[in-house]
Amino acid sequence: MALDRKQIDINDALERKNFDLTTFFPVLLLTAAGFAAIYSATYAANMNNRFGSQLLFAAGGVAAMIVMAMLPTRWFLAIAYPLYGMSLTLLTVVLFAGKLVYGHRSWIAIGGFQFQPSEIAKLATIFTIGAFLNKGRDLSDFKNVIVLCLIVLVPVGLILREPDPGTAVIFMGLLVILLLWSGVDLFLLAAIVIPSFVAVLSLFGTTPTVISVLVGGAILFLIFRRNLVLTIFAFSVVIAIAFSTNFIYEHLHQFQRNRVQVLLDPELDPLGAGYNVIQTRMAIGSGGLFGKGYLKGTQTQLRYVPKQWTDFIISVPSEEFGFVGAVLILMLFLFVIFRGVAIASSVRSIFSSVVAIGIAGIWFLHVTVNIGMALGLMPVIGIPLPFMSYGGSALLTNLLMAGILMNLYRNRKVLF
Repeated sequence: MALDRKQIDINDALERKNFDLTTFFPVLLLTAAGFAAIYSATYAANMNNRFGSQLLFAAGGVAAMIVMAMLPTRWFLAIAYPLYGMSLTLLTVVLFAGKLVYGHRSWIAIGGFQFQPSEIAKLATIFTIGAFLNKGRDLSDFKNVIVLCLIVLVPVGLILREPDPGTAVIFMGLLVILLLWSGVDLFLLAAIVIPSFVAVLSLFGTTPTVISVLVGGAILFLIFRRNLVLTIFAFSVVIAIAFSTNFIYEHLHQFQRNRVQVLLDPELDPLGAGYNVIQTRMAIGSGGLFGKGYLKGTQTQLRYVPKQWTDFIISVPSEEFGFVGAVLILMLFLFVIFRGVAIASSVRSIFSSVVAIGIAGIWFLHVTVNIGMALGLMPVIGIPLPFMSYGGSALLTNLLMAGILMNLYRNRKVLF
């Protein structure tokens, strides 16, 4: 028996030395695709400095990814709460000393370097939720669910003050994913998700509002049948959300209201808020099956899509490499996302499982919202495409996340 135990320890030690090439190479391919798209998008405008800047961040990010993959996983658990505290501090600092860009105070500039504290907050929040649940918290206990929600809502509140509603949406989606993965009572999850759907449908008029409230009430009262007082409270929240949506909408900035209106009908403002969506659709559609060829996309080279190297980067490979090129990129994204889910399912520790699913969840939300924006299916809320959109802090954070995911796979049999 002692010999068997020793052999198991040796096998585990050997497994932990394995480098996760299955995650590493797809991430590199996505990053390389991003470089090619950024170079093409800035080629005609003679803005090669953006390509060079992204290249520097990528070099540092890949090195950091490899380092992250080799560190002891326990270190991530140890820094969870300190990192969370630091991220909240930075999110507070940016409100007073942040760099103002297009009406958003989301950046902290130090010399020639600038970064978004919200990127750090994503990773810190995932670590903190993992550390909180790692102690065997029972999510059938409402108090634990409240604490978990607060861990997410505190940074969300600060991010909304910047204001950066797009990143706030990612955090809220992450909360739902982590609650569902962690086995929260489905009634509590429904009480969180239903008001969100009611709020969206309330933008379409009175009839959708009434129907969504009635359907939400039927789900809460008839399907789940929980404690009557708790159910009435949850339904009251649904009603309050439904009738406060228009009030909140009226107090949004004008450009934010324009984006909501454009979501419903981009042709309402074809030369203003709807311009990017219309031109991006044209770029994607004009690529056909195999595309126009690298550096030969007319929408891209003539810069019909303003700043397409950021939020609308998917239009570049779609136009230049067509449907086939776009599908290949989406397949790479699906692969790394499902890789994260597979790792979350295979690890032995709760912390590792939560962190892995959190990283996969963030990538899933970013890809879904970004592609949805490009196709006009979602409002334009400034969500970059992971590994591909221009932005040093976002690229660095995503590469760090990939390294952490590789680390979790390498230490998947470690229990702590």
